[in-house]
Amino acid sequence: MSGRQKARRGSIALAGALMLLPLSLLAGMAIDFGRAWAAQDQLAQAVDAAALAGVRQLGAGDHDREARQFFTANMANVDDVTVSSLSIAPAADNQTLTVSASAGIATTFLALAGDDWQQLTISATARARRSTMAMELALVLDVSGEMVGTPISSLRQSATELINILFGSKTVHDSLFVAVVPYAATVNFGPNRSSWLQGGAATGFAPFRWRGCVEARPGGEDQTDTPPASAPFEPFRYPSTRAQTAVGAFGVDRKSGNPVFGDADWGTSPAIISSETPDPDDSDSQDPAQMWTDGTARKGPNVGCGQPIAGLSNDKTALLRIVSLLQATSRGGTMGHLGLQAGWMTISPRWRGLWGSNVWGTTTPAGLPLDYRPPGEGMAKVIVLMTSGETNWFDHSRPPSFDYTAFGRVAEDRLGTRSGNATPPRLNDRFASLCEAIKARGITIYTIMLGRNRGGQNLYRQCATSSAHAFYAPDASQLRASFTEIGGQLANVRLER
Repeated sequence: MSGRQKARRGSIALAGALMLLPLSLLAGMAIDFGRAWAAQDQLAQAVDAAALAGVRQLGAGDHDREARQFFTANMANVDDVTVSSLSIAPAADNQTLTVSASAGIATTFLALAGDDWQQLTISATARARRSTMAMELALVLDVSGEMVGTPISSLRQSATELINILFGSKTVHDSLFVAVVPYAATVNFGPNRSSWLQGGAATGFAPFRWRGCVEARPGGEDQTDTPPASAPFEPFRYPSTRAQTAVGAFGVDRKSGNPVFGDADWGTSPAIISSETPDPDDSDSQDPAQMWTDGTARKGPNVGCGQPIAGLSNDKTALLRIVSLLQATSRGGTMGHLGLQAGWMTISPRWRGLWGSNVWGTTTPAGLPLDYRPPGEGMAKVIVLMTSGETNWFDHSRPPSFDYTAFGRVAEDRLGTRSGNATPPRLNDRFASLCEAIKARGITIYTIMLGRNRGGQNLYRQCATSSAHAFYAPDASQLRASFTEIGGQLANVRLER
């Protein structure tokens, strides 16, 4: 090979080597830009998730914390990305939330091109809007004696947050109506509902007055939404045990020689001769905020009768006031299916025009509840049922056995048994039947079970529309999270960017 040929081959090899440098740089640039595009996509997903999570909390929860948690979780596995800014900005109406983020991704090959290429900048913005669906909602809330103390306080806070989430910044909502239905061992329609009673008046309460509670209707009517014109109610009246105590029917205390008091020695006669202090009378107030029994050592015809139902209202301020005044009612026990039935009545079209004004001061429009409509058409109908645990029939330490409830006393055999242990399964069967009847009408049921006793959890899970509609809160501190999640599900949330 001549010297000229060797020189030419050397020139070609050098030229080829020189060409490889820009080609390698271009390949490296493609890798760096590819990484940046992938990181950009992940950043966009992170701000989307943050906006959707945060907008659900507007007006109630901590939207900033919620949005940041979702953003961080979505960026946790993205390598070589440094977030430089994160902005979370709610709109003035508390219905829209904008999340923006900027970040830098460290380069490998592009860094060879100079200091200006040490990292690539990426950014993303998402705007989410929340709008509550048109809805008739019944909040069916357990206020039995098991809720005394921290649980009832947590319930008030949780229900407040749910109302705030759904109403947002609106004080009156044109297409959202909420009923509040407290329940224990009976339900209270209010002392102004005497026209719903058999005979039209509540008698036998002197020297007290009927507070508004009713007994369970017989013949299967405790599992229907039949209006009172077709199936009127009997007033709940805890019978006085005074006569039995006076004649010593419950025996005599061996130490004191005094007669053993009954669990409801109310009234003025006959005389009970005893040197011991009898139980105090229950409150005779007609103020709904005072209609509750604050302890087991009380007597009167309304013992165990809790606070009254508030029919559908779209007044946010009034609803928040009612929830803030809820109190636990001791005595009787917990009978969830009666609360569920009353909740159904507040949104059943068969009760249209019946609710009117109530003693809480709110008024249900005469045209409500509306007719049932197929999903996606017209107003949705929803029940949120919260319970403190399993069905319970309370048994006071004083005779006779088992408290008087909406089903009388156990010994009266209204449930087909005189065994106190046999009553919960029979009440649970009624509950399950009622759940299916309500869901068959297209009503959505959410259930929340509070407490570490999981005995009734399966019953409430099956009652819910689906497993996604059933919540379990082991303690009162987690009750809030359940209500907040339900509020998010009931709010229509969408991305607008």
